[in-house]
Amino acid sequence: MDNSIYQYWFMRNEDITYGKKAKLINYFYDSYHIFHANKKEFLDSGLLDEKTADKIILDRNRFDLNKEYEKFLHSPFSFITMEDEKYPDKLKNIYDIPYGLYYLGKLPTFHNTVSIVGARRCSAYGKRMAESLGQKLGENGFTVISGMARGIDAYGHRGCLNGGGSTVAVLGSGCDVIYPADNRLLYEEIVAGNGVILSEYQMGASPLAMNFPRRNRIVSALSDIVIVIEAREKSGSLITADFALEQGKDIYVTPGRVGDSLSIGANKLIAQGAGVIYDIDTFIGEIVDTYGADNLKRTKKECQMPKLTLEQKKVYELFDDYPKSISTVIEESKMDYLELLSIVFSLERYGLLTEVFKNNYVK
Repeated sequence: MDNSIYQYWFMRNEDITYGKKAKLINYFYDSYHIFHANKKEFLDSGLLDEKTADKIILDRNRFDLNKEYEKFLHSPFSFITMEDEKYPDKLKNIYDIPYGLYYLGKLPTFHNTVSIVGARRCSAYGKRMAESLGQKLGENGFTVISGMARGIDAYGHRGCLNGGGSTVAVLGSGCDVIYPADNRLLYEEIVAGNGVILSEYQMGASPLAMNFPRRNRIVSALSDIVIVIEAREKSGSLITADFALEQGKDIYVTPGRVGDSLSIGANKLIAQGAGVIYDIDTFIGEIVDTYGADNLKRTKKECQMPKLTLEQKKVYELFDDYPKSISTVIEESKMDYLELLSIVFSLERYGLLTEVFKNNYVK
């Protein structure tokens, strides 16, 4: 019988903690021997108490191995465990090694990987940085890793896809649970494109708050570099950065304005010695030299600037990445209110300006 059937049983078992599973594999060698071990062997390992050993034996007696495994094989999902040769080397020596990962999509090699993390409620500047970095990384052969959360995570994934790159979304829920729900289209784009959805959690697992800090250790472990774009003083992104430091990863930050709440956490990382991304092309060039990425331009979605009139160009140049009100632009441009409003609306239709709140726009 294919040993993967025993791996699936061991993946499904919830009587054993995630961290304990790796230790049991090291002791018993594989899931086949764990499945067939008796109570005395479990207790002799020193890893399980009598109550847990009884639960495992009861579970395997109740578990219809062939039926459940066959059912899973007919789903679109797959799994990989530390018993497989293709299990990522980067996960093998971290604290609390995940025994296995469920996935949907195409597993990359996990070479030349960069994670992009940051605020869920990010600014227009943060969005642009995440998308631009994701796209440049994708174009240059890097795999972008993040958590598919709102904000920076999502923009990093999408930028990478636009650059023709591979992206990995590590979820804090089951692979079949899309969270947040409004990222359904992104989820589908990752799977349909050159990407993969990953999770150590059981199929159908809810996105519990405690799952996300734990999932961050996988995001950082699979990455060579962690980029933080906008993080508040107490942020999940800083948890990822802490894991990255423990794992010996390089951390880079896009600096923010002093005094902005979204910049406090990120700027503190800079003060603590994180690298600074002051120019995207320079940064990409440096890491291509260091990590030896493919550096081959991939097919990407073209986004051409529409042909603008002189008035439209003038108005467009008056906006930047931070919200600016119509009244301010009127003073700067010396234009008529209705004329200016007409031009702003035309730029909004082109997708060049976005109204972030009433009468305030950003590029």
